[in-house]
Amino acid sequence: MKNDLMKCRDCVDLLLDYLDGNLDEKTQVDLDEHFSACPPCVNFLETYKSSSEVTTVLRDQEVEVPAAMEERLRSFLREQLSAAEPK
Repeated sequence: MKNDLMKCRDCVDLLLDYLDGNLDEKTQVDLDEHFSACPPCVNFLETYKSSSEVTTVLRDQEVEVPAAMEERLRSFLREQLSAAEPK
């Protein structure tokens, strides 16, 4: 890979803007070139897109939490708050 190509860590920072189409043309081209030469980043991009789509679908759904789980969570939170209180 040439030195002037974008690094993987740079791609991760740009994913949201890439998917939203909010990158300038040069950055878009650089990112597309990186993806064409880096299968791991393409896999990460696809996983990121899938996660984003699933999150969007699930965001508006109501989920019933089992009573036992709700009570355990409340108990845990009470314990954590008590432990964090100044003495």
